[in-house]
Formats: sequence, C-alpha cells, structure tokens
Amino acid sequence: MRNTCAPLLALALLSSACASTPRFKDQPVVWRVDDTRDTPPVETREFLVHQYAADIIVLRRLTRALELRGHTAAQDTNALDEVPDSTWFTNRISVRTVTPEEAARGPDVSGPPQLPLVVTHVKSGGTNPGFVAKDATGRKFVIKFDPMESLELQTAASVIINRFFWTLGYSVPSDHLVVFARSDVTIDPKTKAGDSKHAFTAPMLDAILAKAPRLADGTFRASSSELLKGAPKGGFAAEGVRSEDPNDRVPHEHRRELRGLRVFAAWLDHTDMKEDNGLDVYTEDAGRHYLRHFLIDFGETLGGHSAEKDRAEDGYEYAWDWENQTKAAFAFGLWKRPWEDRRPSLWASLGSISTSEFDPALWREAYPYWPFFERDAADDYWAAKIVMRFDRPLLAALVATGQLSDPRAAAFLTNALMIRRQKIGSTYIEAVTPLDDFRIEQGRLCAVDLGTRFDLAHGGVVERIDERGKVLERAAIGQDGRVCLAPLPTGYVALRLRLRRSPGDVRRPMQVHVKDASRVLGIMRIEP
Repeated sequence: MRNTCAPLLALALLSSACASTPRFKDQPVVWRVDDTRDTPPVETREFLVHQYAADIIVLRRLTRALELRGHTAAQDTNALDEVPDSTWFTNRISVRTVTPEEAARGPDVSGPPQLPLVVTHVKSGGTNPGFVAKDATGRKFVIKFDPMESLELQTAASVIINRFFWTLGYSVPSDHLVVFARSDVTIDPKTKAGDSKHAFTAPMLDAILAKAPRLADGTFRASSSELLKGAPKGGFAAEGVRSEDPNDRVPHEHRRELRGLRVFAAWLDHTDMKEDNGLDVYTEDAGRHYLRHFLIDFGETLGGHSAEKDRAEDGYEYAWDWENQTKAAFAFGLWKRPWEDRRPSLWASLGSISTSEFDPALWREAYPYWPFFERDAADDYWAAKIVMRFDRPLLAALVATGQLSDPRAAAFLTNALMIRRQKIGSTYIEAVTPLDDFRIEQGRLCAVDLGTRFDLAHGGVVERIDERGKVLERAAIGQDGRVCLAPLPTGYVALRLRLRRSPGDVRRPMQVHVKDASRVLGIMRIEP
C-alpha cells in the first residue's frame, strides 16, 4: 500500500507533514517554482491510442485497484495550500482581477491568421477535417472545421474554452476563428498526402473542404490554433513523471492543477480530457531549454463530444463504465439513469450542456483520467473557489469570443455556465470549512467565509477547538462573510477551526498556523 501520509514538497514548507499538528517553517511563502532549469533534449512521447484505450477500459483500472492505493495529498502546493506559478500553471484570476477584455484576448499575441493560407501539412488524428497552413505573415496554424450538420459547434467551443482555460491559469495556444474562401487557400508544393510520399493535390484539398459546412455566402468558418514555439514532445502522462526531465519531480497524479482540473472540466463539460489533450513543448528561453506544459484541443467541450459521438450519457458515464453499465444491465430497465432526461440542444451550434441534471460530484469524463481519481476535498475546494471568481459579465465576454450567430444561443450558454458555476460552489466550497484570505488584524486572526462571500450560504459560526474537539471559542460570521477570532498569544500557535452553519453541521477541521500574533505561516485545508 502506498504511504497514506506522503510528505509534501519543500515548497509546502512543512517540517513534518505526517504529524497530526505539523509545524511550518518561518519563511516566505513560495509563489513561484523554479522548474525552468536547462534540460537536455527529451524524447517525443507517443500517444498510442489502442494501448491507452486498453488501459483505461481494463488493464490500468485493474492494476490500480490491486495496488490498494492510499490517499496522498497534492504534492505541489505551498504553505497556504495554493498552487504556485510554474511551467504547469500560472495564477491569474485566482489572485487578481481579470477584466472581460483581458479574458477575451487570452493568450493572443498576434491575432488570427492573415489570408491567404498555404497548406503545409494535412492534419492527422481527430474525426473532423482540417490541415496545417501558413498564413501571409509566415505563422503556422492548425485549421479545423465543424461537423457538417453542426455549424459553429466545435469552432465556437474551441475559442471559448481556450480563453476559459487561459483565464483559469493554464498554458494554451493562441486560438481564433477565421473565415475564408476556397480561393484564399493554396498548397505548398512540398506538402505530402498524409504519411505517403505522394504530393497533396488540389482535388485532395477539395475533398477535405467538401466535408466542412459552408456559410451562406459559400465561405468556410474554421478554428485556427497557432503552432506553439518550440519542439512538441507529445502529451504528458496522466501518472508518474517524465524520467528524463529533471524539472519534472511531482508525479502528475499528485499535481493539484491536474487533480483540480476535474472541477473545471465538469463546469465546462470537457468530457474529452485525455493524455493527447495535453502537450509538452521543449522551449528555449534566455539560453535555457525546458519543457512547458499546455492544454490543447477544446473543440469537443460544452457538450460537443456528446453531440459528435451521439452519446447522451456523456458527462454521466465513462465510455465504458463498469459501475453504471453493469448496474443498468442487472436493473432490467427499472433504474432510470440520470442522463435519460437529457434533452438535445435547441441550437446546432451548441451541445447538450445540461443545467438541471448537472451534478458536479457525479460528472464523469468520457475516458478515465487518473489525476481525477486521486483528488480530495482540498483539490476540489481550490478549483471551485477559482470557478466562483467568474461573474456573469466575464462569462458573457468569454462566450462572445465564439461568435455564435444566434444571440439566444449565446445567452443560453452564458446562463448555463452561471448555473453550473453555482452548483460547483455549493458542492465543493460548502463541503469544507471555507475560510480563506487569512490575515492578522490587531493581533487577531481574521478570515473570509467564502460560502457567504459567494452567496452559497449564510450565517453560522467559526469554532476554535482543541485536539479533543472541545470548543474553546466561537465567533459569528458577519453578513459580508468576515470573521475574527480573539487576540492571539505570542509564539507559535496552531489553531484548529471548523465552521458550523447549524448545530447539526459537522465539518472536518482545518488548521491555521500563526507566529507571534503577527503572521500566518501556513494552513492545512483538510486536517490529516
């Protein structure tokens, strides 16, 4: 069995992570991890789709069960139980205000491709037509189209969710919408037809375009994803580390930004999350070479994966769901599965992104993604409080980047994301003691109750308890969510706190460690 009390990294600043009341070091909190040390070239990691399918359906699921895995807390958090900036994640909306205009720009630097386009490669993989092309400025883009019967479905989602994940804190390519005519596209004479040695010809291009829907004026609407600078080295593994990368020290299944990604994926209905939706890029920066980790390919989000694969159960069951499908088989039709009430979208430009049936705790990706299996309440809370920082104006601005032609579809999607946001907050923020933004004011420890701040719940008290659970102090939560405890003594103090909304409200305590009634050294969101 794995160690159920594995030590946190040094950046968590604990002198003993396995003690019931660990002590935090008296030093500045780590907000930036140095994982950009110069690294020799690494091998490209191939995505072997058949092996991957065998693992997620049977093989790895079986071996994981036989390992009798114990719980391991996220290993890349700092003393305040937050995720520092790294090549994996950059704190944006989690630590500052991101305006609607900034979010709508996202990772964009140079704008969409400039016509005309010159095809340089034929897109491999995926089910929708596309190709790689160079624009008038020499930049290269992956160009992809919507399914024939669903104009705007995937092109809109690609751009919208690209901006969402950038705002959340992930590295993503620069994605845009582009409209062009057939006359705007030519072919580089060196372009080959797939893996063959034969030249890619105009009739072959016409065959690709024949599978793409056209706008009323005969032009094509496509999504464009600018190729990232550096050398692509394949998707990052869902488990373990890349052994030849000295900067990759935390097993991926224990990275909070990958575990908490499940909450973001549930919110945005990113059911197509798997290893080839990530990408490691070997980057050069100021003479150093290292891997930067990206999320890519968002066309099948917002219910698009369900629409394309015709899977009404998408988001509710795995593609091969041993639990629910076996249960259904033995129920002989007597068990009504949650997705059976799911209704198709009123618009071909939107997938069936549900609201009333959506339950964040029950949501499932189509293909089991192992970091999601390792998450705990602290990971979910971290992600949920980031989701709650997206207000309606910000959501509307992000949806607008998809340029949906029917304003009613855009309004529906904005409202659906708002409803799902509230459900995520209620599910994961109210599952713990949601005290945050700790600070010392006149020798007292003060905090904000995020349940109240985000209008998820109201009222209650914060109790300070001893190791036996005896209440030592109670402090009422204000209408604005603020709460302050009694003045603190000098020296090192570890406070065990729990929030109660009602007498029967039982929550696991959290710990806050304070030095000399003047500074917060660290917190433990979930007490071990």
